Amino acid sequence: MRAYKTNNLGFSLVELIIVVAIMSLFVGVTGYGLSLSSGKPAEECARKLAACIQHGRTTTMGKYRNIITVSKESGSERIVVKEEVTIKVNPDGSAAQTNERHSVVGSKGVKIEYSMDGGSSFTELTTGSSIMLRFDSGSGALKKTAPGDAYYTTFRISKADKVKYVIIETLTGRVTASDTLPGTP
Repeated sequence: MRAYKTNNLGFSLVELIIVVAIMSLFVGVTGYGLSLSSGKPAEECARKLAACIQHGRTTTMGKYRNIITVSKESGSERIVVKEEVTIKVNPDGSAAQTNERHSVVGSKGVKIEYSMDGGSSFTELTTGSSIMLRFDSGSGALKKTAPGDAYYTTFRISKADKVKYVIIETLTGRVTASDTLPGTP
């Protein structure tokens, strides 16, 4: 009988599948970690903030009063949007029935700044501080709630090198999330 030599220099299909699975798992975990350290949270925060403000504006239409508060919680440093809708009003003008809605839009490490002049200068929203937004119930236009009888018109959200903007138009109340400020390249 002849003895056959077996040549075991290659890889089996099972070995290749296992190596590819381990490599794809490693690439997935690394990619997720890089997205957290990059600007993905800023992008998500801007999108959620714009959605919450737009929801508050829409809810204001036909209601007595709606107050939207954007704040940075102390301790956790989460960015929270609180919406307080007054549904019923007493004869003396005080609120008889209100509903509240809280939404977490950003997490630790996301920096949020606001502007009252269309985006030429920004002030950071610090831990424990808040700003208030109100819209007109008839037209949906932004109301003046900033100090000095001004509007809060622009938010700048950033993490790492990623910067996003949330812009509120004063006359229409339209809310948009953008990569750049209007009028800049």
